[in-house]
Amino acid sequence: MSSVDEIKARLDILDIVSEDVQLKKSGRTYMGFCPFHNNTRSPAFAVYPETGTWKCFGACADGGDIFSYVMKKNGLDFKEALTLLAAKAGVTLEQYTPEQKKRKSIEEQQIELLESAADYFHQLYLHAPQAKHARDYIQGREFTDQTVATYKIGFALNSWDALRSNFMGQGYSEQDLIDAGLLTENQDKGTTYDRFRNRVIIPIRDVAGRTVGFGARTLEKDGIPKYLNSPQTGLFDKSRILFGLDSSKRFIREARQAVIVEGYMDVIMAWQGGFRNVVAQMGTALTRDQLQLLKKQTKRFVIALDADAAGVNATMRSLTVARETLDRDSEIRFDPSGLVREESRLNADIRIASIPEGEDPDSIIRNDPAEWAKLIGGAKPVVEYVTSVLIEQQPIDDPKNKSEIAQQVIPMILDINDPLERDHYWQFLARTLQVDERSLKQLNIKQRRKNNNQRPVVQGKKTAQRQQPPEPGAPPPIDDSNYSAKSSMGMMPDPTRRTKRKEAELIGRAAHNPGVIRQVNKILSDTGQPILHAQDFSLQIDRELFLLINDKQSAGEVVPSGDMWDSLDDILSERLKEIGQSISAIDKKPSRNLALSVLQWRLEKKKLLNTELQQMLRTARSNGESESLEQLAQQVERLTVEIKQIDRAKMGLSSRSKHRYAHKW
Repeated sequence: MSSVDEIKARLDILDIVSEDVQLKKSGRTYMGFCPFHNNTRSPAFAVYPETGTWKCFGACADGGDIFSYVMKKNGLDFKEALTLLAAKAGVTLEQYTPEQKKRKSIEEQQIELLESAADYFHQLYLHAPQAKHARDYIQGREFTDQTVATYKIGFALNSWDALRSNFMGQGYSEQDLIDAGLLTENQDKGTTYDRFRNRVIIPIRDVAGRTVGFGARTLEKDGIPKYLNSPQTGLFDKSRILFGLDSSKRFIREARQAVIVEGYMDVIMAWQGGFRNVVAQMGTALTRDQLQLLKKQTKRFVIALDADAAGVNATMRSLTVARETLDRDSEIRFDPSGLVREESRLNADIRIASIPEGEDPDSIIRNDPAEWAKLIGGAKPVVEYVTSVLIEQQPIDDPKNKSEIAQQVIPMILDINDPLERDHYWQFLARTLQVDERSLKQLNIKQRRKNNNQRPVVQGKKTAQRQQPPEPGAPPPIDDSNYSAKSSMGMMPDPTRRTKRKEAELIGRAAHNPGVIRQVNKILSDTGQPILHAQDFSLQIDRELFLLINDKQSAGEVVPSGDMWDSLDDILSERLKEIGQSISAIDKKPSRNLALSVLQWRLEKKKLLNTELQQMLRTARSNGESESLEQLAQQVERLTVEIKQIDRAKMGLSSRSKHRYAHKW
């Protein structure tokens, strides 16, 4: 992950903008008065947390990502904004060696291949006749078309070499496909074959939203394994990934709680049902790395794994990992003998949702979403859950069993930060085991003396130091009022990853061929469309590169791409090399095709903005905001005209391209 991507993954644009603008939630959008122009009557400034973008619908007509906002608000250039946000996010801006830059470039090329593979599988699912049984399976699970599109659910043909033939035909090598985990290599026979065959394909994304691997569900009755993941690669390590975290992190922060389930289908159905703070653990138990990712979003966790023996064992292992991984507060205490001891308290709230036997989150939500909300709201605290599990495994009519249970539960009681809550669970354990509470605490004292370092008390310094406990009380219920199963499952207005790749490709072409921008601008002008400008690009870093390349070419400088890379700061150089090397092996597209690409992404963005404006117009109409109505209606009218103009230009350019192609042959 690049430094820019890591900053975006760690920082929430809503938090950054809220430092300057008072925002009000409106559905899945946050609205406020634009900080960049005089805007005090009708809120015209929108923030989209899901995509990390902002847009002014008023006089500015500007928008962008977190970097462009900070640059515009503080009058900074890109490098200054990068430094400021890196410090805020705790990201170290390193100077990359040539070898590190080469590895980053290879990583980006692999991501490009995996994204293309996700598109390939998705198109097969949507259109291939061979995918009918996959479509029937997904419809049987009651996933909507919008859910299928949101998660880009796909299908792998029942073929040993369909994917290999497709991508090798595009110029990828067999080794590229092996490295990406798309081909399996039989080293004994010296052959390769498609890893995924006759399976429903689910793309797996990292926290930054990049496709890094796939999960594949068999469609055969006795297919083994039932679920097949990508193998471990440089990008995919299932112990370091939580399925769904890229899209759920915003909602985890809003709910102040993460719900951890077992499988992909559980997460997908939860999302469709309006429960957006759900992730899957990608294995039989949580790992340290997964918890490190989650604890950046919240300190409250509900583990909701299956109720069978494997699920219970996985829950118990996950609890152990959680207690070892999550943050702790230190507390200095004194024992009766005058020795001082440092104890630690778990600075987290972990609860367990008991899934009914024979059910899983997917089936519960599909049948009754309210039952799922009730189940999560009634999740048991760790001490209660573990005690009940241990008693089922070893009855307490045997005193030795009581002692063993106490030895396992007491450390969890000691983890509790709030002293009143901690005292409650001492009493709970004593009642449950039918023993005297003092006996439990004596057992505990013996255990602690073995495991804690002790040192003599310094006279006159018997002062206990405590950190503030976390907020008391149970986790709040999940607020899913705005995310019902009937609501749209689409994402916020934001160019798709494919559009961003098209934008990046144009920059890469311009870096390799100094005349590309001039040629594309000539074609755009001939169609009556504006020439390229920085605002055509979604990412601020790409805007910076466009301005730099355009300035050099406007000045008549012919700069070889290699020299241009060497003249840039490391961050810009890294981005340009990623773009340039990822397209260098692909045949150059004619400038007319690049101009068509520009028109296409402009059209997509205008349509998304028009959809958002229409929604704002309906809201203003229902609220009786006459001034907003007039202003918004004018913008909708203008945008509708612009969409028609781009459509005509695109159709005209496409027709001329087809005519030339037909004439050539």
